[in-house]
Amino acid sequence: MKKCLQILLIVSIVVCFFIFLKATDTGASFRLIRQLGFYVVFIPAITCLAGLAGASGWKCCIGSGAKPSLTRLFMIRQTGNTVTMFNPVGAIAGELFNARMLIREGVEAQEAYKSVVLMHTLMILSQFLLLVVVFVQFLFFHSDELSPGMMLAVHVCFPALLFAVLGLAFLLLRKGRETKTDLKEKNSHKIISRIEEMRFLLATHVRIHPGKTVAAFFLFSAHWILGSLELFFILYFLNNPVNIWDSLFLDTLIIVLKSTAAFIPGQLGAEELINRFVLHLPGISSPDLWLPVSILRRARQLFWSGMALLFYAGLKGGKKSIKGYGDIVRQS
Repeated sequence: MKKCLQILLIVSIVVCFFIFLKATDTGASFRLIRQLGFYVVFIPAITCLAGLAGASGWKCCIGSGAKPSLTRLFMIRQTGNTVTMFNPVGAIAGELFNARMLIREGVEAQEAYKSVVLMHTLMILSQFLLLVVVFVQFLFFHSDELSPGMMLAVHVCFPALLFAVLGLAFLLLRKGRETKTDLKEKNSHKIISRIEEMRFLLATHVRIHPGKTVAAFFLFSAHWILGSLELFFILYFLNNPVNIWDSLFLDTLIIVLKSTAAFIPGQLGAEELINRFVLHLPGISSPDLWLPVSILRRARQLFWSGMALLFYAGLKGGKKSIKGYGDIVRQS
């Protein structure tokens, strides 16, 4: 059964990737890349730096015991992101892939799953907090450019974001009681028991490793800030420059809106519509700017998808770790 599910997962990813490739205007992508010339290297370079910041933050989320190198964490994470993008179940498949690859690297199973959940939680928390900050900055400088309907939407979204940030912080910092072993074994099939157990593990990690948790939070914030520079450079090279704050606001808003369409493999069509909507917010004069921006970002996704295939081949060729409960047995 497990083997069938793995095959189904691989097939779904491959099928979605080819649909994505067919729907992407590769000819227009290559023309834009040639137009940008040498400057196009800034796009994969800055996303590589963002990925390294994210991998470094993930390393801080892994407690004591075996830890893969930063390079291998970067490879695992990039491959997991590709799984997330092309799999219909989205982030669940990508994070499961990340956890299982950590287990192969020698990390204890419970620690692997805990680190992945903590990474995802801190990434969401840092992203929401950044969005709150840039919302304030954007309203301060661009409120006169927004329609009454948009202002109403902002006034609704802003307190919702604050509530989400405070709620996530409360879940991480609130003390809890460890689930008793016998109760855990009896109720291991219950979702509520599993959620409470994981919340306890996250809170325990935060209390035991406060320095690492803070470092991870700032590294994930750096990941989002560096990632937003991709949009900054694309707009700059297309002669529609914006400042760093505006690019951070636009990119963060695009990512948050794209998450609502995570069930669509590759967010085909949804990402383009979101780009078209969001790029009008700072009053950019070019009405068709969303198209080259979308094409260049799709080209970047194709590049990292190809790299993910190479990373996956390299990761599968490494050492395997077979787990008992709490024991690690390495095989060459």
